[in-house]
Amino acid sequence: MKLKKIIPPYFYKENLKKYFQLYFLKKKTKVHFNYEKNFYTRIAFINRAVSKFKDCKYLEIGVATNKVFNSIPLKISNKYGVDPYQGGNYRMTSDEFFKKYPNEKFDVIFIDGLHHYEQCQKDCINALSRIKPSGIILFHDFLPRSILEQEVPQNYHNWSGDVWKVAVELYHSKNLDFRICNIDHGVGILKPLSNYEYKKIPDLKNATYENFLEYYKKFNIISCDEALDFIDI
Repeated sequence: MKLKKIIPPYFYKENLKKYFQLYFLKKKTKVHFNYEKNFYTRIAFINRAVSKFKDCKYLEIGVATNKVFNSIPLKISNKYGVDPYQGGNYRMTSDEFFKKYPNEKFDVIFIDGLHHYEQCQKDCINALSRIKPSGIILFHDFLPRSILEQEVPQNYHNWSGDVWKVAVELYHSKNLDFRICNIDHGVGILKPLSNYEYKKIPDLKNATYENFLEYYKKFNIISCDEALDFIDI
């Protein structure tokens, strides 16, 4: 910490790694598309969803610095923030939370935990079983722009992981009304309908970023204005 006070930020270890990757790993850091440029983030869409419900009950998986959690204008008793390391008010993994509180139901659930396909899939399936009728589930990081942004484990400053594979499964599932908003690393918005069926696609486990780019062409990606309208429906 003392050294950082006298060393220019350019020479911080994390920044040196970042610049090295950008210069020497251009193929892996190449940005293949851009997000919509405006003043929205995932927080805007979460709060829009929360505002739909009287006395809304909210669950956030993956809280970290509380950036999102602290912005949700609900009574503390209605806010459940789950993280095994920091932030929130339930210090445990999402698997432990769903097992320990099997009867809790929520109006809005935000999933931004471990950025691994298998864990995000479990969080999604558990969330579907705990969402109330007419509830909304939101996701973060469904649109990685480069190879390094989606590589697992994390090796890049901007990291979404491979949770995009859950988006593919949601698009192939039955009675799950699902969209991705082209903002803030890709915000997924899910409205379960009655008699839904989540479809697992085992072959996705070994899918690559090149596979993602093919799926990307078929994704129902919407603008921020369309996302706000979809939440309101």
